[in-house]
Amino acid sequence: MFCSFISRNRCFERHNFRVYLSKVDANDSKEMAPNENQVLKNNPDKKSLKELSFSVLGDDGVKRNIPALDKHWAPRSIFSHYTGLVVSGGHFKQGAALDEWKHEAETFKNDMEFLLSLSQHEFWSYLIYQQSALSAIVSFLQKATPFYISVFTQLPPSEIQDQYEEILNLILRIICRILSPKESNESWIRKEDLKNLIYENYLVSIPMLFDLLVAVGNATRENTELLKRIFDNLLLLQPNYKKDLQHALSYFRVAFRSIHTQTENEGFEGAGGGLPDESCDTPFDDVVLYTLDCAFTLSVLLDVCPAAKAICCEIKLPQAIANFYDNTVPFLYKNIYVINEQSKSLLWINHARLQFLKAFRSIAYSYVETVLAKPEAGLLASEDFIGLMTECLSEQTFVVDYERHYPLSFDVEILKQACPDLDGFKTDFVVDGYRRECASAVVDHINNNDLKQEIYNESPSPPPVTKPVEVANQKTNSKSNAKDAPPATRDLELEVTVVLDCLPHLGTGFVRRVLSRYNNAEEAISAVLENNLPPDLASADQTEVYIPPDPQDAVYRETGVKHFNVFDGDKYDIMTQDKPQCIIKKGKGMPNAPKNVAQLLDDKRDLAAIRHRYQEYSLVTEGGDDDDDNQDKEYNDEYDDSYEAILESETRVVKSKDLKSVLANVVDESEDDESDEEEEDSSHGKENRKTTNFCENPEDIRARYEARRQAKWSKKGIPPPVVQNRDVVGKQKGQGQEKDVLRNRQKKEANKSSRANHNRKAGAAFKRSKGML
Repeated sequence: MFCSFISRNRCFERHNFRVYLSKVDANDSKEMAPNENQVLKNNPDKKSLKELSFSVLGDDGVKRNIPALDKHWAPRSIFSHYTGLVVSGGHFKQGAALDEWKHEAETFKNDMEFLLSLSQHEFWSYLIYQQSALSAIVSFLQKATPFYISVFTQLPPSEIQDQYEEILNLILRIICRILSPKESNESWIRKEDLKNLIYENYLVSIPMLFDLLVAVGNATRENTELLKRIFDNLLLLQPNYKKDLQHALSYFRVAFRSIHTQTENEGFEGAGGGLPDESCDTPFDDVVLYTLDCAFTLSVLLDVCPAAKAICCEIKLPQAIANFYDNTVPFLYKNIYVINEQSKSLLWINHARLQFLKAFRSIAYSYVETVLAKPEAGLLASEDFIGLMTECLSEQTFVVDYERHYPLSFDVEILKQACPDLDGFKTDFVVDGYRRECASAVVDHINNNDLKQEIYNESPSPPPVTKPVEVANQKTNSKSNAKDAPPATRDLELEVTVVLDCLPHLGTGFVRRVLSRYNNAEEAISAVLENNLPPDLASADQTEVYIPPDPQDAVYRETGVKHFNVFDGDKYDIMTQDKPQCIIKKGKGMPNAPKNVAQLLDDKRDLAAIRHRYQEYSLVTEGGDDDDDNQDKEYNDEYDDSYEAILESETRVVKSKDLKSVLANVVDESEDDESDEEEEDSSHGKENRKTTNFCENPEDIRARYEARRQAKWSKKGIPPPVVQNRDVVGKQKGQGQEKDVLRNRQKKEANKSSRANHNRKAGAAFKRSKGML
């Protein structure tokens, strides 16, 4: 690879960082650093850098002590910034721009060599007190050439590669020197002081490390080992970097959303930023480069920093990768393919897909590594692995590609051997799901190449009659016909929709018949507009509607069974009977049923149905004595009753007079006896009342309750309580109210929720608990 790097000095070994430069002039060095004749540099006590101080002789001959970390040791304030070798669109500079880059790169290289040539206290003083020195280092990391540059462009000349590798070597040595606590026995710093200086002054940050990953990469084993040692020593030295790493990994979710937004907005805003370059094939090239950078950064990070895998599992980054892979990546690929089928960014997307799969694999396989390292406690890790793969099962595109590159059955088999207690149902479900998705993708690919059969309920029209021609003409025509033959895949429903969009007055059945004669929808539309249809179609009904065949008919032809239900065709079947003998219910309630309680109470149809029965009881036949019919019906015996009629007429007068006198006596006796009845024994009256009354008189109940209440108070020797005045109405408005009225109003307002209808919810709950509702 272009940026492969072999470290010449292992910065984590304890050795002296003294670099002798041949390209830096000694005079320039004297101007950049303090006068060596005036500084007495020694550390006989071997103190730490933070505790060390040096004696300095001033111009006046006075000696004074200056700490080893002081701005006095960093007089230079200007450092050149690095200029990127790659321009927008992933192309290297050429021509005059490349010559200018050579000059600027040489100047930047001299500045980095100057930083490495300084002693330890001067080196740290520049990094802490001169922001321009640290900014120069950051500028290189931000604009460094990606190690995967050969993926999308040709490499520059070898001399440019060598010059760039020298600068990258210097930057790596500076970073390693920052992380090295001891350079020699006299130049060292405590680890506590070192981690505070690095973290508090932002000498090394997570974004800088991410840029370093892209600049160095994992193309060679030496580069991977170097990056791994940098991350391990940094996380061991300062644990706070783990929190920063977690925040940085969470930002990948934001990056995925930004790329998706950029894809929807045709690549002009969002991720990547800026307008497309003139050399770009599509507006999405910058977005694809941003996606490629995210993919390689995540992949290399998981390769060199094992601690990042656990953090990714905590923030559920694998699920985000699978969702991004299934939704955004195919959408981005489709947009580019529509614009330019030969675009080079399509190849970049494929490289990004491979890196995303590799990153997901690194995170998922960390569970398997945990199980292999600790089999006794591997059940939880195995279940987490199965849960992760189950969550990603809904992402079809991701599942198919992951199963092809990393078959899930191998990992599951390892987990089953290490954890016999693992649930076999879950593992079989996940493995079958991934296999089924992969197999269905293969079947869909095969089916797309097959010709779809036309579903039509009429027989196809006979082929046109052709005249005999010569053999030579037949050969040439066969070649031309092969070119004009319809494609293997034809979506008839889509073509019907296309025709109806242009000719909406046509029926679907007529359109399908026309399409059966032509190769595509365009030819069918042209034939209809030009009235150039075959005779049978020209005379056909253009509003014919397509009725799809009944699937039950196909079942009947296959099985010979047409009656599918025992109730089909009976008198209650609304599908076959025009007037079924049943009630067809529509909406709420039954037909002709009352809609509310008032209509239910007003319904007197039942009373009208039985009215005639009771009317018969009012018809009583009353006939006279001298009626012929009655005389015929009377019983006639031998008894001589001729004198009975005379006696009866006489007794009627006597009976009427006696009746009137008796009624008069009854009225008089009732008036006289009223006073006697009141004086009778009360207990005797109550017993009669209990036997005669339906319920007890409420007045008697209230009287009995009041007597019991008075007796209770009299036994205690306390006079009965006086009924309080509970008047809340008071006087009319404007006349003033008494204190009792105001107090009663206030008490009523405060306690109104305990009475009336304010507590209907509590009351309803009480009734429901007692079984009343």
